[in-house]
Amino acid sequence: MCSKLKLNSYKIVLKNIRNIIILACLLFTGCSLSVPEPDETNQTLLIFPVETIQKLRKFVYTINFTIEDSNNKKVFHRIEPNPDTHFSYKPQLKPGKYKITELNVVANPGFKVGKKNKRRLRDWDVVELQLEKGKATILNKKLLIQQPEQIGGRASREDWKNMTKGERAHEKAKSKKKRKERKKKLRAEKFRNIEVHDLDDDFKAKLMGELKEVENIEKWEIVEQ
Repeated sequence: MCSKLKLNSYKIVLKNIRNIIILACLLFTGCSLSVPEPDETNQTLLIFPVETIQKLRKFVYTINFTIEDSNNKKVFHRIEPNPDTHFSYKPQLKPGKYKITELNVVANPGFKVGKKNKRRLRDWDVVELQLEKGKATILNKKLLIQQPEQIGGRASREDWKNMTKGERAHEKAKSKKKRKERKKKLRAEKFRNIEVHDLDDDFKAKLMGELKEVENIEKWEIVEQ
């Protein structure tokens, strides 16, 4: 009986040690990025350079690209704003000629982009490119996704609970005035949530540095178009 208890205790301790080791590995190594290996399904890889500047709590939209092949067949690629990475990639495109014809900002369910659910970026210039087997092609454009500074001076939730009806009305009027002033300032600065720029050397260096840490990227030949 005593031997059986010792054996069970040993198994419990061993299991706990294994769990601690697994947890430590997750904490210190994190979740590494990866891309698919080149194969018959993934003959090419299209990489979109993306810079994300997040200053508010969350993004309420995604970015959708429309890609057309030489037969005018359309496929779509969606980019979720993510400040922790400098790129997005589209796999499973066959080798050949393509055009990136549209860029649309699409609101998440329950939100709007301006007054609509979807807004097309009007000054997007059509990009033509040739994808080749075994090659990861970096688009020579950088997508900038950004948010304006948060409006400061708002009452906390606790303060709001302790306010009278008149104080709350005054606070709402102050917030409305601040939003109006910020909107005017952003318009004067020509601020845009989505911008497209040529891929500059500084950002390209950051992108290449990140790609070196991506699993399976060494199995692709990296080119730029």
